[in-house]
Amino acid sequence: MDTPVLTATVHDPVGRLAPATRRLAGSLRGVFPHIALNVSDATRPEVRAELEALGADIMTHAAGEAIIGKARRDAVAMAAGRPALYADFDHMLRWIECDPEDLSHVLAEQPDVDMLVVGRSPEALAQGPQRLQQSERLVNHVHALLTGENWDLMFAIRRLSPAAAALIVRESRVDTLANDVDWPLLVRGAGMVLGYAESHALFYRTVEEFGDAADSGDGDPLQWIRRLEFAAQHASAMRPYLR
Repeated sequence: MDTPVLTATVHDPVGRLAPATRRLAGSLRGVFPHIALNVSDATRPEVRAELEALGADIMTHAAGEAIIGKARRDAVAMAAGRPALYADFDHMLRWIECDPEDLSHVLAEQPDVDMLVVGRSPEALAQGPQRLQQSERLVNHVHALLTGENWDLMFAIRRLSPAAAALIVRESRVDTLANDVDWPLLVRGAGMVLGYAESHALFYRTVEEFGDAADSGDGDPLQWIRRLEFAAQHASAMRPYLR
């Protein structure tokens, strides 16, 4: 597979991503000759300025959790018939800074599959916040019952062949972040080939805590409620794929 276009969504209303984007611009351009970003209209101007300096193709979407899946789908459409790697932009910044060798290794995995789902290794998952571990375990379990594949699904990173990207853009109707399960199930249902790769270097932070040493959300009941709501969205997105 040719080097994929990095397609990503960016949402940063607090400005945390600006210094990291400036610091890692050369690394990003070295790995990805083409970068296409779908940036929320709530993103701080200083972040957008760094994205423009990066040389990325940029479109804008309205901020809102209800349309995260649509924003991701629109980002993939920007690859325009080329292989694509979809990743939330903050995840990509952490990955390329913390372990660029791991990123290069994962990108080279199973070059002939139509979709490579990239998940976290068990060790990486074990370091994540409890609200993610406990809610995502249920989603991954149901997906395993549906497909026989015990994958970590809710980190949003997908490498796509042009055919898989086109299928998602054309046929996916899941506009929430439950596209995490919809895209693989859609590609599987179309008879395309899927693969899975694990990274030891991926870890979660909210954009508000980007760059912080630890996540602080497990003591906040609202953050638990939000993760349960996200898991319910994934359950609803899997229901149409029951046989």
